[in-house]
Amino acid sequence: MSAPAPYVSRVPFESVHPKALAVYCSDGRFTEAVEDLAHHLGHSRIDTLTLPGGPALLNRWASDYLESEGITRAARFLIEGHHIEDVLLLAHAGCGYYQSRHGALGPEIAAEQQLKDLHFGAKELQVAYPHLRIHLYFAHPQGKTVEFRPVPRET
Repeated sequence: MSAPAPYVSRVPFESVHPKALAVYCSDGRFTEAVEDLAHHLGHSRIDTLTLPGGPALLNRWASDYLESEGITRAARFLIEGHHIEDVLLLAHAGCGYYQSRHGALGPEIAAEQQLKDLHFGAKELQVAYPHLRIHLYFAHPQGKTVEFRPVPRET
């Protein structure tokens, strides 16, 4: 049996790292929409950290310690190694991660926790990296589209 032929992508390789990092849930229903948002914000390409719960994992008080440590290290590596300037922290409605942890308390409580986690992650990153421009969004499916609602930063 012969090996399959290699696939060559039509997308050109760019050797320069993106200047933006998006941290969001690994729910693939939102992947292209997040990339579209990044393009809208002026970023032709983005680095990504995508795991169930996304920014929730930056909150070591609300997530599993090992999960939090892993995503914090990965964020540090990308921010420092790729010279990231902008970070997008995104949560989304109906997130399975939050439903599994907070679902018994109802969707309003889960959404409240998502906002708390976005703010916590933003504060942690801003303290560690004051130069970062951090943007918070909550994604809501709207029929066949996704609406990204900006979340105001806490002062």
